[in-house]
Amino acid sequence: MTPERSYFEVYAVRYATREARSGEHFYGHDPHDVPMPMDYFVWAAVSEDHTLVIDAGFNAEVAARRGRVHLRCPTDGLGDLGIDSGEVPLVILTHLHYDHVGNLEKFPAATFVVQEEELKFWTGRYAGRPHFRSMVEPEDVLRLVRENFAGRLRFVAGSEEVVPGVEVYRTGGHSRGLQIVRIRTLRGGVVLASDAAHFYANIEQDRPFSIVTDLAQMYGAFDLVRSLADTPAHVVPGHDPLVMERFPPAKEGLEGIAVRIA
Repeated sequence: MTPERSYFEVYAVRYATREARSGEHFYGHDPHDVPMPMDYFVWAAVSEDHTLVIDAGFNAEVAARRGRVHLRCPTDGLGDLGIDSGEVPLVILTHLHYDHVGNLEKFPAATFVVQEEELKFWTGRYAGRPHFRSMVEPEDVLRLVRENFAGRLRFVAGSEEVVPGVEVYRTGGHSRGLQIVRIRTLRGGVVLASDAAHFYANIEQDRPFSIVTDLAQMYGAFDLVRSLADTPAHVVPGHDPLVMERFPPAKEGLEGIAVRIA
C-alpha cells in the first residue's frame, strides 16, 4: 500500500487574465464568437517529502506588451500558499511558450524539467518563423540554454516519474514537446493538462485549440489526458476561468487567487 506521505496536495494559482472571444480558442474558429475570457495559472504540488511548481508564468512587462492583465507575480501567489520560490527544488515546464517560462530567475534553487524535443525545437531552424516566433520570448529560451550549461535542466524524452507520485508525459500537439503532469492525490490521479486542453470545452467537446503545431498530436493529447485521469473531474485545463469556480479557495483570503485542486 502506498504510504500516505507520497500523496500530494495540488493548487492552481491565478496570476493574469485577458478578455477574449470563443473564435480565438478553437481550431477553425467558432461561428458563435461569444465572449470567452482566458486566465493564466501556475500550479504547485506539495507532499510531506516534495514541493514542486509547474510552470512559471510571465511578468508585468510581458503582460503590458501583449495586452494581458497582470494581477500579481506568480511567485507572490505561491508565497500565499507558504511556498518560497527561492527554495523550490524542482520546476516542471510544460512547454516554452511565453506564458509558461517567464520568471525563472525567481527560482534560483530549482532544476527545470523540460522535454528534450521542446528545447530542441525552440533552438532549431523553424523557431524564428512568424507563427512560432510570436509564441515565445527569445530571452526565455536563451535563459534555458544558459541554465543547461549551468547543469540546471533535467531532460525528459517521453514519459518519466519525476518524483514518486508525479509523472510527466509528452503529448506534443500545441507545441512540439508539450508535456502534461499526472499527480497522485488522496482523491485520485489528477492530470494538469496545461495547454493540451486550454479550456474544459476543448477536451469535453473534442475541439482542438487554435494554436497548433501538429493537429493529429493534439487529438492524441486529448486521448492521453482522458486515459490518465481517474475521472473527467480529475482533468485540470490550462487556462479556463472555470477552474476558479470548480475548486474551492486554497484557504480563507485567497478567493480568486488560488484554489485547491486536491
